[in-house]
Amino acid sequence: MVFYRSLFAVIVALALSMSAFAEDPSTTTTTTTTGTSESAAQSTTAQPSTDASQQQMSKVDVNKATAKQLAKIKGLNFARAKAIIAYRKKNGDFKNLDDLKNVQGFKKMNPEQLKDIQDQLTAG
Repeated sequence: MVFYRSLFAVIVALALSMSAFAEDPSTTTTTTTTGTSESAAQSTTAQPSTDASQQQMSKVDVNKATAKQLAKIKGLNFARAKAIIAYRKKNGDFKNLDDLKNVQGFKKMNPEQLKDIQDQLTAG
């Protein structure tokens, strides 16, 4: 019982010291609001191009990716990722993403699911 009392005392002391040494919220909000009004206007102008570049960067190149990288794609499991690698080794690089239909495990796949996977990949 004594152990729990001392543990509780330590936790309370830490919580109080953290709140005592925390920054004053009124100063951080005023600095943030004055700085963000200008940057918010600038970021809204540049945001569409940033989103497009982030989408391109987030796509995985089906010709260069490893099985682990491919398995992270939503809709692909490790077995399908290995099938892509095997197909690539046997037949060479994918010319376009429609070649995925020739990979084992993709032939019977619903067109919607295949499109979802292709949206996350690139053959460049």
